[in-house]
Amino acid sequence: MARYSGPRVRIIRRLGTELPGLTTRTATRRPNPPGQAAAGKRAPKVSEYGIRLKEKQKLRYHYGLNERGLLMVYTRAQRMPGDTGRNMLQLLESRLDSLVWRAGFTRTIPAARQLIGHGHIDLDGHRAKSPGQRIALGTVIKLRERAKNREDLKVTANAPLLERPAGLKVDLDTMSCTVEALPGPDQVPFPVNIQKVIEFFAK
Repeated sequence: MARYSGPRVRIIRRLGTELPGLTTRTATRRPNPPGQAAAGKRAPKVSEYGIRLKEKQKLRYHYGLNERGLLMVYTRAQRMPGDTGRNMLQLLESRLDSLVWRAGFTRTIPAARQLIGHGHIDLDGHRAKSPGQRIALGTVIKLRERAKNREDLKVTANAPLLERPAGLKVDLDTMSCTVEALPGPDQVPFPVNIQKVIEFFAK
């Protein structure tokens, strides 16, 4: 399945959870799931499979992955020592596109992916190659010269929508971020039952 590029508010209405990495908009005005039949009616009972699927979809849409990409993250997390769920969240939070967003350089993860894809991000002085790169401690993420003076990026960096994780040290003068500590699984900015995600893939 390809990466989602359709209406984003529809997704957060369907999942019943705001996903700040996907969109800055909320479903406050239309909190019901999509479809006229859902308005004003009791929510149907959700099966155990449906609960697992919903939790998995939260991760997929927030981090902007397709099905195969998320499965690869699960497989890698499973091979790592420790708890698979926490490993999975750690891997997702250490992606370059996620860190560019968490540093406050863009308003959403799709915007961060576009910035990287257009060659506007350097890693330790070299142009970043992929939004999905895993970032190590001590890495310096920096906007390249062409992007430093973009007014939209300056406004976003000076007033990030989410509080920056303590381990990301941002220098607004140079528009750079030093990764002193990666965001932990407990810092994921939306509610998700990761155990249900693990159960989904395990089945």
